[in-house]
Amino acid sequence: MLQQTNVEVLSQLSDLLIKLDENQYKQPLKTLHQHAISQHVRHIIEFYQCLLKGYVTGEVNYDARERKLRIEQDKDFALQVIATIIGKLTLWETDKPLQLVSHYGTNDRLATPTHFSRELVYLIEHTIHHLAIIKIALNEAFPSVDIPENFGVAYSTLAYKANK
Repeated sequence: MLQQTNVEVLSQLSDLLIKLDENQYKQPLKTLHQHAISQHVRHIIEFYQCLLKGYVTGEVNYDARERKLRIEQDKDFALQVIATIIGKLTLWETDKPLQLVSHYGTNDRLATPTHFSRELVYLIEHTIHHLAIIKIALNEAFPSVDIPENFGVAYSTLAYKANK
C-alpha cells in the first residue's frame, strides 16, 4: 500500500509536468522567492533517489542529495527519472531495516534506526507538501494551468473532508 500511495503522488506530479511548458517549468517565480517549479521537482525526486540508494546501502541520507541540475533544466528528463523511481518503488520489500543518517549542519553523524516503510510514509508527506507549494505558485503565476482540486492535499485532509 505504501508503495502504491507513493506511486500515486509521483503520478500526480508527472501528470502536472506534462501540462507545463518549459517556461512554466523553469521560470523563477516571485511566489517561490525566485525559485522555479523545476527546483521543487528536483528536490522531490532527489529525496526518492536518496531512499532508493539507501535501500541498497542500508543508510538513507537526505542531506547527501546529488542536486543534478539537469532535472531542473529538462522537464522531459525529470519525467523519465520519475518514471524510473515509480518502477523501482514497487519492487522492494517495505520491512527492510535502515539507518537514517543526518548531520544537521555539524560534523557529527547522527544515525537513527528506521525502516523502508517508515521512509515511504515520510516521502508521501514530503511530496504532498511540495505539491501544495507548487500548486500555490502555479495558481499565482500561471492561473490558466489546470490543476486538479486535490493536488497537494494530504490524504488525511481528504478523508476529513469526505466525512464532514
